[in-house]
Amino acid sequence: MKATIVGVNPNKGRAVALTSDGQYALLELLGDEPELGDEISGNFEEMPLGGEMLHNITAKAELDVFIQDYCSRSMAEQYLGRKTHG
Repeated sequence: MKATIVGVNPNKGRAVALTSDGQYALLELLGDEPELGDEISGNFEEMPLGGEMLHNITAKAELDVFIQDYCSRSMAEQYLGRKTHG
């Protein structure tokens, strides 16, 4: 399933992705940082938690993350400490 990066907080090492089914995924970045608007793909339909390797389609790179949770937009904004763009 595809998702779009709708928020990034590099100071906290966090990002939020909006999945194609409307869920906000809270991501702890364990490696390279995605850019706002990057399209990514992963196993989001099963709503996995924990360590995952996602594919950044836009950057043509792997994205090492720890998926914290799935939530509403307002909770995603609290997680980032700023507004999302999705």
